[in-house]
Amino acid sequence: MRIYNDYRECRFPARSRVLAIGNFDGVHLGHRSLLQLAVDCARRRRLASAVLTFRPHPVKLLFPERRVFLITSEERRARLIGECGVDELVIAPFDHRFADLTAERFVAEVLVEHLGAAVVVVGENYAFGRNREGTIDRLRAFGKEYGFSVVVAPPFRLDGELVSSTKIREAIMRGEIARAAKFLGRPCAISGRVVRGKGRGKGLGFPTANLVSEVELYPREGVYAVWVEVRGKRYPGVVNIGHNPTFGDTGLTVEAHILDFSGDLYDQEIKVIFVAYLRSEEKCSSLEELCRLIAADVEKARKILGRS
Repeated sequence: MRIYNDYRECRFPARSRVLAIGNFDGVHLGHRSLLQLAVDCARRRRLASAVLTFRPHPVKLLFPERRVFLITSEERRARLIGECGVDELVIAPFDHRFADLTAERFVAEVLVEHLGAAVVVVGENYAFGRNREGTIDRLRAFGKEYGFSVVVAPPFRLDGELVSSTKIREAIMRGEIARAAKFLGRPCAISGRVVRGKGRGKGLGFPTANLVSEVELYPREGVYAVWVEVRGKRYPGVVNIGHNPTFGDTGLTVEAHILDFSGDLYDQEIKVIFVAYLRSEEKCSSLEELCRLIAADVEKARKILGRS
């Protein structure tokens, strides 16, 4: 998949692209259904399939007080979109100039002049242009004028429930890992680089890999049974997300105790795959109490992960 970091880099021939439009945060099952619709349409028409998305998420610019935490990093989002078979990913820098484009100018300048839309694929709640003035009906009218057709993807439901990025964010923030994974269509996971910590875990007999990640959205603070991928191999583990109240720390940390593993991981990339929420973070009155608590966490994780 080819990536364009600004739609103005593109001058696609007229009516040459089947174009899916959206934020696609999380690239969940609903997004993948829409993307598959675009890819299938492009193959039938022997055209290229393209995705138009935005940087940053429009809510971050227009409504910063809402504090939307993205499910996936931009790099991860691009990789997941590519896995859907899309040929091209086009990113529109979402600044105040772009946000102020009228609905018609957005269509004429972005979709037609630069991206050569033959077919535009959107969700049923799609709106575009300044103040979201463009509706699906207006998009269809513009399509007739400018020579493209419009396909509206039906809402995607799983077990009767509408799948959405908002519901996935809420599930992750509540620690409802299985629910989030169900809607994502894949396990809930974060990747990042291992950095040096304070060495407390090693001193307690439970060495940890301290993870620094670019993700914005972390699961609810607490302890989880996880799988940890290290250099292509998967190990069982326990992760604590929190502030280490026993030691009076304040910053949020992600610390993974990897079972059945020994070796130096500093500066290496690892992936943590969340399986089950075990408990909330607790402040212990002594190091002995903390060690007993961690040992119990390890035992629970082994049973859940089938490594007892």
